Amino acid sequence: MRRLPVNLISRLRIHQARLIHKKMSSNLRQRAVVSSFICTPPQTPTGLTFALFKRSEEIRTYPGKWAVCSGSIDATDTSPENAAKREILEETSLSDEDIFLLRRGKPFSLIDENLKTQWTIHPFAWQLKPHSKPIKLDWEHTEYQFIKPEELAKLDHVPQLEIGLRRVLVSPDLERSLSVLKNDHESGAQALAIKALELLVENVNGDELSNITSPLEFWKEIRWRAWHLAKNGRPSMGAAIEASMFRSLDAVRKKLDDPGLRLKDGSESDLRNLKKILETTLSERISTLQHTLSNLSDSFEKFIEKDQEDYEGGAPKTTNIVTLSASGTITAALSKLIRTHTKSGREIKLTILESRPKFEGVRVVNTLIKSFDSDPEIMKNFKVDIVSDASIATALEGAHFLLLGADKVLPDGSVSNKIGSLTAAIVAKKNPESKCKVLALYQSDKITDSSFEGGHLKIESNDPSELMESWPSKCTEDIVGAQKAGWQVGAKNRYFEWVPKALVDAHITERGLLSQDDIGRIGNEARVLEEELFQDLSS
Repeated sequence: MRRLPVNLISRLRIHQARLIHKKMSSNLRQRAVVSSFICTPPQTPTGLTFALFKRSEEIRTYPGKWAVCSGSIDATDTSPENAAKREILEETSLSDEDIFLLRRGKPFSLIDENLKTQWTIHPFAWQLKPHSKPIKLDWEHTEYQFIKPEELAKLDHVPQLEIGLRRVLVSPDLERSLSVLKNDHESGAQALAIKALELLVENVNGDELSNITSPLEFWKEIRWRAWHLAKNGRPSMGAAIEASMFRSLDAVRKKLDDPGLRLKDGSESDLRNLKKILETTLSERISTLQHTLSNLSDSFEKFIEKDQEDYEGGAPKTTNIVTLSASGTITAALSKLIRTHTKSGREIKLTILESRPKFEGVRVVNTLIKSFDSDPEIMKNFKVDIVSDASIATALEGAHFLLLGADKVLPDGSVSNKIGSLTAAIVAKKNPESKCKVLALYQSDKITDSSFEGGHLKIESNDPSELMESWPSKCTEDIVGAQKAGWQVGAKNRYFEWVPKALVDAHITERGLLSQDDIGRIGNEARVLEEELFQDLSS
């Protein structure tokens, strides 16, 4: 019997699911809810446990059954994540001071014919922080207990709670892979994307999957792992990871459509071929990413050249650029521009913020200088000033360009970048005497239409010790002493923030300049690709 291509099977399943969904849901009440598993740390000797709550008899739906902290997503909730945090606070009194987001799960739907309701469930796992306050129940629950995942089946719980649990649980190997991405605060988004692909290759060849004999089951499991690496590895820098991961899987899927490579269950040769295709395709993508900066650097140089041709009186003798933070993309583009300009006798002045707390700006300067190898022409015509982050207003005086990178770009053109970018862009655009243009320079795979972007205004915060390490030791000791004495003194180490589209003059990518329509189209392509790759996955 002739086998259908994997790609076609996937599309048919999606189409069939949509038809069934449309038919079944037309007479059902639609409810979008969050389901939060409040967990103890998975790294502890006892392993991960999570809180189960017994629903009060006063609750209209599923009274007396065991459940996790859950509730409807209200119209006022900006994202499922924010709805989950609101419900946790209402039902347990736990806040951001007590928990942090451990993991998102892929949403799923279920139908309860008795209630004439179709539920769309957004599962989350939250980890208790050290010294978190005790759970305080409200009227919705009568008691709670912490259990291990394998104990759930013994309890009378709400429907399909086990699906939500499976969607937030990961294997030990995948847990380690996620930790590598989460704890990497040095690499840029592109480097993290490469690292994520390398981790997926390790998972393909790892012992955990060696007992899977079905090629179809192996392909399903690898897609689940790719989904978690993309969504839960480093969400603030996840766009590049998603694009690289999903395009790689799409390339694998297309190769599997070859008549000689189509998968069937129980075939050892098919399984070997699948693993080989996965490893080869992922390795090819890694190599491509390592050599994609050239086109972007060319686009940047062409933009600067053309823009300055239009200056009244001709191109200025000195091109004045201000930037901040460390970005492999920006460093490569600046390196090429500086070489070209200075070799032709033109001057470049670069002003770079030191970019606390890790002083990435200083690292960029050192990288550039080392790459120029004491070239006398570059030394003569290139000047660089390292300035404090607080001096951004004066740093922009006389600047032609404020150059920003991007860790994530929304379809509307808003850009996420290093903290301080928003202030810099506002100063550049709001000063009536400023002629400075704000440029966003990035690979087009930073454009996302992720389903989690409803909460995109959230700012990633990291270990305060990174901030405090640069303080005089006496200041740090006094602050720590005040905290121990009960004073409400906090140190916030925030990494990223959003620059609205209205403050960005040009989006420069390896594809050239992108318009608003271009960005929206690429974002939509990302959404469609994600849907095709993962919609047919069951729990």
